Amino acid sequence: MHGGARDLKVAPGRAHRVDGGPWAVALNATAATDEIQVTLLTLAVVDEVIRISGIMRVIRRSDLRLSNVPALALSTLDGAPLALLGARVLPNGAMYWVSWTYGRPAEVCTGYEGRIDSIELARGARDVVREAMPGPWVFTFKVPTGNGLGRRSHGGNSVGEA
Repeated sequence: MHGGARDLKVAPGRAHRVDGGPWAVALNATAATDEIQVTLLTLAVVDEVIRISGIMRVIRRSDLRLSNVPALALSTLDGAPLALLGARVLPNGAMYWVSWTYGRPAEVCTGYEGRIDSIELARGARDVVREAMPGPWVFTFKVPTGNGLGRRSHGGNSVGEA
């Protein structure tokens, strides 16, 4: 070992799942036009929020870039819209990592529909020319039950019974 480095100490326990802790499922839902591809990768549940993460790609238009986070309207298949709490984007060339955070619905393990009506792109260093790319990009997916997903006490109501 190098001088000044400490020995690594290993705790005598094994990692285990904590009931009611955070969990996530893969979505892998993609919608595309000729110019933009949007893929929803995961839905993560932490405490009283859910977070949808994904990537967006601008195709065949290297002169354009994403100018803001597009609005992803998310609702359960029974029509109840989820409250958007925040959204983020992290650019990486022609690809953008995006995430949207929503208030947690009463039933997480259910079907959902997501919809982006338009995506705003910009050209130039100072966003001088903006283009609104019309959609819609529509996603439908189901968060499965089983393996303890979604089991958690929630104010006396059981969420996502497995």
